[in-house]
Formats: sequence, C-alpha cells, structure tokens
Amino acid sequence: MSARFRSFVLQVEPLTLNRNHLEWLTLVFFLALVGVVFQQINTDLVSQGIADGDPFHNAAFYPRAVAILILGAVFIRAVLLTAEIRDTGIKVTEERVSAMFRPVQLVCLFGLYLYLLDVLGYHLVTTPFIAMIMIICGDRKPLPTVLFSLSTAFLIAFVFEKYLKIVLPGGIFSINIPW
Repeated sequence: MSARFRSFVLQVEPLTLNRNHLEWLTLVFFLALVGVVFQQINTDLVSQGIADGDPFHNAAFYPRAVAILILGAVFIRAVLLTAEIRDTGIKVTEERVSAMFRPVQLVCLFGLYLYLLDVLGYHLVTTPFIAMIMIICGDRKPLPTVLFSLSTAFLIAFVFEKYLKIVLPGGIFSINIPW
C-alpha cells in the first residue's frame, strides 16, 4: 500500500448516519421486500399453477396477506416518522454505521442458515446456527453455548417431528431421527 493511499485512508472519516436515515433505509428495505413478494406471487407462483385459485385455497394467500400487513406497517411508520421530524427537527444523535454490524451479521447468518438447511439438513445446521447467534450476541462460554445449542435444536426437532408430525429437512445425507 502506497504512502499516499495510506494518508488518504487515514484522513477519511467514517460514514455516520443519524437515526432518521437508518429508519428511512429500513422502510425502503421493507418496501423492496414487499415488492419482491408480489413479484414472486405474480410470476413464480402463477407459473406453477398454485396462485390462481380461490384466495383461501392457494399458496399465494399467506405471503400476500403478510406483505400487505408489512406495507401497512411501513406506511404507518413513515407517517409517524415524518411527524416526528416535523415536530422535533432533524437534530438527532448520530449513530455510526458500525452500530449496524451485529444486525447485519445476524441477517447474513440467517440467510446462510436458510440456504444450508436444504443442503445439509436441519440436524447438521441448526446447532451451529444457534451457537453462532449466541457468539455474535456476546456469549463467550463454550460449554454452555454448545449444550444450550444442542438441547434447543433437539427439543425443537422432537416437538416438530414427534408431536406436530412435521418432517424437518434431511439434506443430502437424509439425516432424520426416528422418534
């Protein structure tokens, strides 16, 4: 790394966003999420023939209802946020982008979990997932973390498979526990 580049990097201040900016970015994210849900309903679900029946009997009803509820919540929050800005002004304490690091880690970890759930299966992915959540949230005791992760994963699996009769994903190894 050249000295000129190093001096430039040292002079650049970290990006700061105030609370209002972060809230508006969150609202935009949820609007995009609603857009993706409606796009999926109108393309993939319709092409598969599972979204063109009676609204209470097809697969598109639930995601559409949740998306509409999210859209309503976004609208209400946008109105309240606009009123707050008008009443109090924009003088809000600034928060650094680094404050968003942990939530971004958790969302990325959850996305990876959902991807690996289909590939490796519930029993191989859930225990490390729970342990990673605990580590990201600040737990530094390895034995209690492992014990809690294992017991929670197996308790959830037991309830879902034994009592609710829901088959959890087995992944490419088809690992399922016969309860």
